[in-house]
Amino acid sequence: MKKIYLYTTLLAAAMTFAACNEDYTDWAAPQSNAQEAQQGAVNGTIAAATDAIDLNAIADGTASVVKFVSAQNATEGSVVKFTKLLLNDSFEVPFTTDGNDLVVSASDLSNALQQCYGSLATTTRECNFKVNADLVNAETTAVLMPIETNEVTIPVKTLTLPAIANEDAYYYVGGYNGWNLSNPTPMTANGDGTYSCVIELAAGSEWFCFAPQSAVTAGDWNSLLRAQKNGDDATSGFFGESAAGNSFCANIEKAGKYKFTISPKDWTYSYASFVESLYYAGDANGWSFSPLVKSGDNFVGYYYVKYADNSNTWGFKFCTDASWDNPQYGAGEGANSIALGGGNIQLAEKDAFYQIVVNTDNNTCYLNEVTSITCVGNHNGWNVADRAQHMTYNVDLKCWELTTTLTNGFKFAINDAWDISWGGANGDPKMYDNLTEFSGKDLDAPEGDGTYLVQLYLGCEGTHKVVLTKK
Repeated sequence: MKKIYLYTTLLAAAMTFAACNEDYTDWAAPQSNAQEAQQGAVNGTIAAATDAIDLNAIADGTASVVKFVSAQNATEGSVVKFTKLLLNDSFEVPFTTDGNDLVVSASDLSNALQQCYGSLATTTRECNFKVNADLVNAETTAVLMPIETNEVTIPVKTLTLPAIANEDAYYYVGGYNGWNLSNPTPMTANGDGTYSCVIELAAGSEWFCFAPQSAVTAGDWNSLLRAQKNGDDATSGFFGESAAGNSFCANIEKAGKYKFTISPKDWTYSYASFVESLYYAGDANGWSFSPLVKSGDNFVGYYYVKYADNSNTWGFKFCTDASWDNPQYGAGEGANSIALGGGNIQLAEKDAFYQIVVNTDNNTCYLNEVTSITCVGNHNGWNVADRAQHMTYNVDLKCWELTTTLTNGFKFAINDAWDISWGGANGDPKMYDNLTEFSGKDLDAPEGDGTYLVQLYLGCEGTHKVVLTKK
């Protein structure tokens, strides 16, 4: 971005100004990365230059956003050079200056809002603004000190675009279905205002649009949700306001299933390779393939993970099948992120047993440590936090173990709570080789009351089991 500087003499003494810090209550949460604090920065003070901004009222013009007031410890003769106007602490907004005012155009602020919130929806947002600047000498040849200001909150009304009707159904229309508007591919409502479909595509170019139910019913090609520019090949973006005749174009490098998702209220679309299966492979399991199971939008499994900074370990990956022949997910760029083709993942804080939660739609991976598993039931008054019933993980056998006295009616609970627990699948109290965390049945002692060696093997839904050996 081209930086625009303002040099202005500061004679004011330091002032204290309280920063606005309101929570976002809009349904489209801002997407952001935390701004790194400037080292050794002094405090500057800004004030809102206006009570509110309506981008529609200045659609072809500009508006003053904030006014720079003073900088702490500014000496006579020193001047301020503005470097950044930040929206919600992360997104830079291009600006010009009018005296001490920082001025933005409607288009530049609108673009920043779109990227920040991932939406073109017409609404009013409570936006936080702050300024980064440098205190420089009178000759503007040397930086005396960086300046970071307080935040001010200003309501901003976004540009009003033609509304996309909230319809009962939406469809995929493109090369996949022969551009047949009378028989398009239906999309499934996800319950959050978005719609998705999964289709299998060959390698090559796939051109496509999306159709609301009204367009399908009327056979109206002019009402499709189209690209802003014809042939837009981005994997995500916004629909076009005036896009007659335009279409999206997906460049499919590898044949397979792909998931397409739209959010009509946000004017957004996205698509990505659709993963049907996922396997954990790493040092802790000898780089074999341990399955995870799809639960909602996530793949979930329970496995031992080694700390990747140990000299004899090198992390782990996620494979899309039980082989190394097809794509694997490795480390992404940020914390808890993964990426196709990335290097070995190194997220574990220590050698431990974890609940592994992977989302291949948004490329995230979270490891939630299992600090305890309790064998809980009638034998201990159903006290889920009973330390005497805590099991110990056997790294060699890859199971949780405990020797205890059992009676009919017991389950296994994680981390001294009932958020996750395992019992017999299919309502069977003797389903020892198929435990489930979804309404599992209280288990019976297989040979009546007595002392048992309990060995609990966890992996993923459909593979959990317990082996009970009476002493």
